[in-house]
Amino acid sequence: MVDRTVNELEQIDPARAATMECLLLQGDLASRIERILESAYPDEGCGVLVGRVEGNWREVIRAVSSKNTWDERSDRYRVDPELVHRLMRAEQEGGLGIVGFFHSHPDADPLPSATDRDLAWPWYHYVIWPVRRGVAGHPRGWRLAETGFVEIDLRPSSPCLD
Repeated sequence: MVDRTVNELEQIDPARAATMECLLLQGDLASRIERILESAYPDEGCGVLVGRVEGNWREVIRAVSSKNTWDERSDRYRVDPELVHRLMRAEQEGGLGIVGFFHSHPDADPLPSATDRDLAWPWYHYVIWPVRRGVAGHPRGWRLAETGFVEIDLRPSSPCLD
């Protein structure tokens, strides 16, 4: 089941797009994440986005693959809590932090599911990649707000300032 807010965002108003939050994926991170998620297919793959926050945008410096610790179904994901704990400790030392998470939707659209909504934390950004027949498609980014998920702008390498 898809949140009503997600359906409304299928057509993004250009005026709203100018004020959207932005997630900048540096270098070849998108390609690296695609390989991680394609290798997990037909199960959901997942990982952690590490970077820094600058105003209404976040810059991802590193993508860290995680074991999917959801053990009941292959169409759900849970990032390894030990990995999250290690990355949180490292952030205190290196000035970077966890800015979000990524996961795949095998043979499905990159729209947040009811489970995604139930497990999401409001501050983080979530990037969902569709992976169809083992090939990653175009991802979409989301953040949980009070009204449901709102879409964020994903940029491959250009600043989120224009």
